[in-house]
Amino acid sequence: MKKKKRPILKLAIVFSIIVELVLMLLVYYRIGAARLPIHISRLIFQSFLIFLILKYKSKTALFILAAYHILTGILHLFSLKSTGIIGISLMSFHLIIGILIYFHEYFENKLIK
Repeated sequence: MKKKKRPILKLAIVFSIIVELVLMLLVYYRIGAARLPIHISRLIFQSFLIFLILKYKSKTALFILAAYHILTGILHLFSLKSTGIIGISLMSFHLIIGILIYFHEYFENKLIK
């Protein structure tokens, strides 16, 4: 049986974690430690799901992580505070990452053909 390396999934996950850490730093320097617990809890939640996805190949955790990103992107779409370029970028990022995570097998099959 051929072992899957899942490069698109891993790339999407790494990119997602990097963006989350950068956002945490930017919010910390801009606002202070007031919103840090929320960001840390989101990072822990995502890290737990990523652990389940990579270690146990959990389809449920994969679905929850993709749904988290897609739902966050949709909420940014309807948020009044997300009208600038940063808000639109974050909305697009979450939607694209969510779709990449959920449909990673399809994209990998098309790419590796």
